[in-house]
Amino acid sequence: MTQWNTLLKTLGFTDSEAKIYIISLEMGPSSVQDIARRAKVSRVTTYAVIESLAAQGLMSSVQKGKKTVYAAESPERLVSFVQSRIKDMESTLKEVEVGIGDLRLLQRGEKPVVKIFEGVEGIRAILDDMVASNCKIVYEFANVDAIEKVFPLFEGIKNIRQEIKRRKIPAQAIYLSKGDITPRPHADIHMLPRGVFNFTGDITVYQNKVAMFTFSGKLISVLIESEELAQTLKEFFHLALTSKQLKEIKGPAV
Repeated sequence: MTQWNTLLKTLGFTDSEAKIYIISLEMGPSSVQDIARRAKVSRVTTYAVIESLAAQGLMSSVQKGKKTVYAAESPERLVSFVQSRIKDMESTLKEVEVGIGDLRLLQRGEKPVVKIFEGVEGIRAILDDMVASNCKIVYEFANVDAIEKVFPLFEGIKNIRQEIKRRKIPAQAIYLSKGDITPRPHADIHMLPRGVFNFTGDITVYQNKVAMFTFSGKLISVLIESEELAQTLKEFFHLALTSKQLKEIKGPAV
């Protein structure tokens, strides 16, 4: 019996479940009182265990006159139970394998934080965060014409942009525009060739964050906090800046 107790517990049975199942096999149909007395556990525990085993198809009840007795199902039913448990574990294993990437991110403490905003308040929130982060450098890939159609309408955003300039935060920028761009201090600006590219959004990278904005139609802003994604896009900027298609805009001496 000890051997079977140990084996059943490896299948997930509690000590009481293993004991009562084996005893019920030995006793045959019996009352709760008799099973509890033989197993040396309380009647309350015995009732709970019988309900649990019955839910798993390992015990059943039989009415004998006015008395209800309980019996363990045949050992063959235990084999079916184990086979079902194996299938469940295989399914769980597949779910674990699919989601293992999330666990790796948690282990490294790098699970990305994603925030999505709508409207001008989202733009303002991200620009505020950029100023508050005391970032050392900002990388930006943007359609300046699309931005300028939106920003002049919102005085609050204009003030934040001025604060960024006042703090002299260095910038590496790749811009698209149909017109000329005014150079600004502390900004290394490169222009994409006109008539070749067509986009109206903005991607800005600072610290360990990636901000993405739409400036055509509904205003949507997405902020992703991820060291890995931020570093990947910084390398993209470094690569893009080597392109011979880009035209550098020289800023004023400072």
